[in-house]
Amino acid sequence: MRMRMSINRWSISILLTTGVLFLAGCSNWDGYAGVENTWRSLDVPVWEPGVTTASDVTALLGPPSQLIALHDETVFYYMREGKDGKALMLFVWNTGTQTATYDRAIFFFDKKGLLRKYSYSPEVLPYEPEEEK
Repeated sequence: MRMRMSINRWSISILLTTGVLFLAGCSNWDGYAGVENTWRSLDVPVWEPGVTTASDVTALLGPPSQLIALHDETVFYYMREGKDGKALMLFVWNTGTQTATYDRAIFFFDKKGLLRKYSYSPEVLPYEPEEEK
């Protein structure tokens, strides 16, 4: 009787371990969201406050991620977000991490559409031109 009991426990242990392994999974992901960060490319001109216009910026960078209208100025906000993550999913326990990195450019224009000031974020995502589709 004892021999039969230990075989059943051993069988159950093997079945449970096998089941957990079949229900386990891993996941990796990465990707970008937002506008292409062409403000980091080598051929972007030097922006000149008082000379560069809003049309100049949109002609080279495209439409901004956000357009903010303030009382006496307009703000063009360009944002690129990169995500990288990993996860381990088991039957009874899951864990995962995700890293988000942002690259931003912000341009301030007066009422006439002339550049007042601009700034880039210190966090630099690599500029990688998007593939043509």
